[in-house]
Amino acid sequence: MKQTGQTLPHRLLQALRVSLFVAFGALCLNGAMAQGTQAPLNLGTIIEKSNNERPVYLKLPETVPVPASNPIKSEAAEAGQATPQPGTEAAAAAPQETTAPTDALEPTSPSSVEVDAEAETPLTAGAAETAEALAARQEPEKPKIEPGGIARLELTALLSDDEQILQRGINWRIFSDEKDAEGHLPMLNNVEGGPLEVDLQPGSYIVYAGYGYANLTKRVILPKAGDYRESFNLHAGAMRLNAVAAGDIPLDSNILKFDIYTGEDADTGAHTLLIKNVKPDHVVKLSQGVYHVVSNYGSANAKVRGDVEITEGKLINVTMIHNAAKVTLRLVSEPGGEALANTIWTVFTPGGDVVKRAIGAFPTLALAAGDYTAIAKQGNEVYNRDFSVSPGLNRDIEVLATAQ
Repeated sequence: MKQTGQTLPHRLLQALRVSLFVAFGALCLNGAMAQGTQAPLNLGTIIEKSNNERPVYLKLPETVPVPASNPIKSEAAEAGQATPQPGTEAAAAAPQETTAPTDALEPTSPSSVEVDAEAETPLTAGAAETAEALAARQEPEKPKIEPGGIARLELTALLSDDEQILQRGINWRIFSDEKDAEGHLPMLNNVEGGPLEVDLQPGSYIVYAGYGYANLTKRVILPKAGDYRESFNLHAGAMRLNAVAAGDIPLDSNILKFDIYTGEDADTGAHTLLIKNVKPDHVVKLSQGVYHVVSNYGSANAKVRGDVEITEGKLINVTMIHNAAKVTLRLVSEPGGEALANTIWTVFTPGGDVVKRAIGAFPTLALAAGDYTAIAKQGNEVYNRDFSVSPGLNRDIEVLATAQ
């Protein structure tokens, strides 16, 4: 009895310590689940990877030169992005320069803006709208045009004042400054390449230069026959996106996609979608500025997000870190048995929120780290199992088709 009386306080103290440890663990787990769903990603967890085997963890932005001699192919053909809408700032810009969020895609040869807008290139209409808006503004004074002869126009584009002239990857579009009978600006040239020389009649023209999602539109006046030059400073850079699981574990690139939004609106705090479903390691060319990036691993709740600043003339390599993993659900009659077909699955959080629904013998889902409950329905029978997801640890989850 004496010995028991002496150890009881120690046992109570030990039980108290265990309770505090469990509570602290639950709090950390909840924080991890919130980070994996909608919470903003701390830029400290965005890394730039070096060419070495071990990654180098740095703070953004870390930059390297954009390879002007080896431009990347069109973002739209590979990423399947949504069409960005021209902003109101473009219409308010000076007549000599306007910008709009459009992309350089496969070349087309329409005879007018209307035909071009109906082509498969979804962003051509945005460039045409910019050209029409620029042409509609009244010039204070226009030089007198002397008809006759040939005006040879040399066009060049560069990323910044310090950069060399881009030799490839520019989409040049030249519009007449006079509307046709249907009220559209006829497109006279649509050329992909680098520096461009074009022979035109003396007159006023709208010239568009696009480099990915960076672009510039100008009114160019050729008052008489002769040689002319016009340079387009695009103030552009680029970003290359990738993601890994915590611990630098590779993710399945087939289900990894990125959405790029504009920076936060000063008035509403909202972001506008600019590019959707960008593939890993794909270079996206953008005007300088701040962009909001969302990394989607699968179609459930494995998402991380963060802001990336684009600097003109630089390529930003960004690797985002997911606290997530893939799980494959299987309804079996016995451990290790054959998965039962035509199973209806529902995955819940501990709070009862539906994370994902699926149908099949063994659906594979990418989920943020945390605790879940899988419900399997086979005919009129319902089975369930609780399970956990750890970052980077892909696993099979078997649910036994036995009476609960």
